Parts: sequence; C-alpha cells; structure tokens
Amino acid sequence: MRRRLGLLVFAPLVLAGCGSGDKASTAEDGAGGKSWVVVNTGSATPSAVPSRGTGTRSPLPSGFLPLPTATAKPTVAGTSTCPPVKGNVINGADATAGATSGTVTWYDPATSDIVEYRITAISQDAMLGPQRDVGWTVVTPGATCGYRTATVTGLNRDTRYVFSVDMVTSRRVQGNDGTVAATVARSRVVKTS
Repeated sequence: MRRRLGLLVFAPLVLAGCGSGDKASTAEDGAGGKSWVVVNTGSATPSAVPSRGTGTRSPLPSGFLPLPTATAKPTVAGTSTCPPVKGNVINGADATAGATSGTVTWYDPATSDIVEYRITAISQDAMLGPQRDVGWTVVTPGATCGYRTATVTGLNRDTRYVFSVDMVTSRRVQGNDGTVAATVARSRVVKTS
C-alpha cells in the first residue's frame, strides 16, 4: 500500500510538469530569480499572459495513468511425447565428469529453426592469471525430440565445472537471415577426478 500511495502522490507531480494544453505555464524560482519564459507550442515568441485550463482535456481523470490493456499470451504447442520449450527458462542439464572430460545430457525439442547446439564447461575454481578457454563442442540437433548427449574434452583434473548448453536458432529479422544463440540448459557443479 505504501508503494501505491507513493506512486499516487508522485504521479500528479510528474504529470503537472508536462502541461495539459498547447501552452506552457510559468514558475517562480524559489531563490527570488526570474520567471521562465512561456512559449506557445509551435511558436518562437513568448505568450503575453500564461493561460490555464485551455486546450484539450485528457479523457482520463487528472493524476491517473491508464492501466495496461490485457493481451492474450501466446501458447506454446507441444505433444505428450515432445513437450514444448519454455521461453527464457534455463532447463536443467545432467552432467557427469571423468578425469579430463565431461558428459552432458539435455532435452532437444527438435524444432525446425534449431541450427546447432554449443556446449562448454565453465571452471568454478578461482585461479590466478588468465583462465584457459575450453571452447565449444558443437552438436547437430536431432530429427525428433528427445535427450541429446555430448562429451566435452580438454578439462583440467580435480577441477569443478558447470556445463552450459547454448541453442543456435535461425531468425529472420527485417528480411535478413541470421542466427541467435541463447543458453537453454545448465548443469549443477561437477568435479573432474
């Protein structure tokens, strides 16, 4: 309630500075300075007398902002054998680690816009100096939905890692073809032996 009350008190103050008609109003500087010049909208000359109450009135009561309109959210299609992918959610990936490699398993919805998957391992152990880049392991998406597995090699022994799966999808923006990569799965921390 306190936040809403603060918004109701603050909103009229902000809206009052915007003006509600074609003409701006004047204000006196609290330090005894000069009034600022009043200019008619679209005119380079100041008005002789500021006017109040002229112009087009807002259809909304003074001091209130319109509420957002309710829009229907798109539904994601899927089947019982191929559940839909939820947008902007990083789903879990399962990972196991060996001495210098790790195996990652994640869900692939096998939609037609998926170009490839890129999997990497991110060290969770703090080290001095530059960090070694493991690089990406690239996997082609499957023809049907299901779980995919990839092995990331070249890891350090006795090191904790989180495995990250990025999905590269094709996107058509303003007539141009391109791709976009986003992380879709991440594992818990696993340690190499």
